[in-house]
Amino acid sequence: MKYDNVDKHNLKNIGIACIMKKKQIQTDDKVKTYYEIVDCVCGFAYEYKDGSFLFTSLSKNLGSELPLIYDPNKKFLAAGFKTFSKLCEENNNTMDIDKFMSQRKKIIGTVYFYNEIEDRYDLIKEEKILKIIESTKEKQKEFDENVLNKDSDISQIYNEIKKTIISQDEQIMKILTTLFKNQKVVNSNFDIDMINKLKENIIVYGSTGTGKTEILKRIAKIYKVPIVIEDATSLTESGFIGRKITDMLNNLYLASGKNMESAEKGILVIDEFDKLAEKDTTRSHVSREGVQRSLLKLLDGTEYYFDGLTFNTSKLSIVSLGAFTEMVKNDDYTNITTKDFVEYGIMRELMGRFSKLVAMNNLSKEDIKRILLESNFSPINTYKYLFEVMGIEFTYDDDFIDYIAEKAIELESGARSLKAIFDDVISSAMFRIFAGDYSNIHLTRPTKTEKAYMLTKKR
Repeated sequence: MKYDNVDKHNLKNIGIACIMKKKQIQTDDKVKTYYEIVDCVCGFAYEYKDGSFLFTSLSKNLGSELPLIYDPNKKFLAAGFKTFSKLCEENNNTMDIDKFMSQRKKIIGTVYFYNEIEDRYDLIKEEKILKIIESTKEKQKEFDENVLNKDSDISQIYNEIKKTIISQDEQIMKILTTLFKNQKVVNSNFDIDMINKLKENIIVYGSTGTGKTEILKRIAKIYKVPIVIEDATSLTESGFIGRKITDMLNNLYLASGKNMESAEKGILVIDEFDKLAEKDTTRSHVSREGVQRSLLKLLDGTEYYFDGLTFNTSKLSIVSLGAFTEMVKNDDYTNITTKDFVEYGIMRELMGRFSKLVAMNNLSKEDIKRILLESNFSPINTYKYLFEVMGIEFTYDDDFIDYIAEKAIELESGARSLKAIFDDVISSAMFRIFAGDYSNIHLTRPTKTEKAYMLTKKR
């Protein structure tokens, strides 16, 4: 048995754990839960009386550097822990740890059903189930976890986000470029004065449903930098009951895995920023202007203290999002200036802390049709996948796409309303599909007498 890089005096608590992730698939008319091995790591385990244990990886290159908590009621977190001694017994008293760990990739991706009766994981061998799992991985695949780190190509992330956000190419490019530049700056050897001069904070503004928040959510899914999206309407000025600046910073600290150095270089997104300019005569005790004043300190780069921690915001990137609908000039946001924001109600001093203004494009009917047909976030494409998994042929005509786009334009809610409109159209059809034996659904423009769908029974 080889013990390379292992504390030989604590063999009782040293071993190997398969880290498993809980997932779901749609099979026929049922949702089934399965567990996939996402890593196999070597480390220490400290067992508690209730059967749980704390597991810590020995190597930064093998799995998480953070401790993993094994809970008997949530076995998928760190299932299958075995000590080296036990593994030796099972392998004729020999266990080459180096060889085992070098081959660990062979078992990553292996999938199991959990057998509750016998309290064990059973390897999935059924070909049909394995094909559905593979199809699910391919179609529900989010962005590559390595897509956005300091060594990656910005154009790769740009192209990935464009698969979801349609008709906002320039806007995506501007936001990504600014965030990339900020990360280069805050990770440099520049002094704090130079960092403050080079780092930029952004205001992204535009109509509801144009993709402001969604762009940042997409980035949040792939960014290696801690990022949180907070709601400005929940903030209150100092001295009043409600959420404070420190609450947002604490969320960023938690998102960083409680790594303060990482959190201080993170991205804080403040949504509904335009609401801070609203005049609320019914609630004069909580001044929106007071909240704006509290944000000045945040953007200037200040030390905040909470829960025994010190958070310095000098290296923080801040992105504010808002519709600012009353500021629109002839349905066009492109010629808006800092002066317009000040006249709208944002303090001049606060606007001075934002050096980048990004205006979203208003969405036309053609833009919304493109979202329906091209975006991987489109209800058309998500339902198409669902029906494929269920073995039902799914078709639609151009009139149906026109109808959905027209309804969205009528509601003046851009892409945000597409799922609600689509779900409403198809809800009664879904009931019949789940209740009956149908092989085909076709969608078209509804009339006063005809519904938007036609169902065909299996022969």
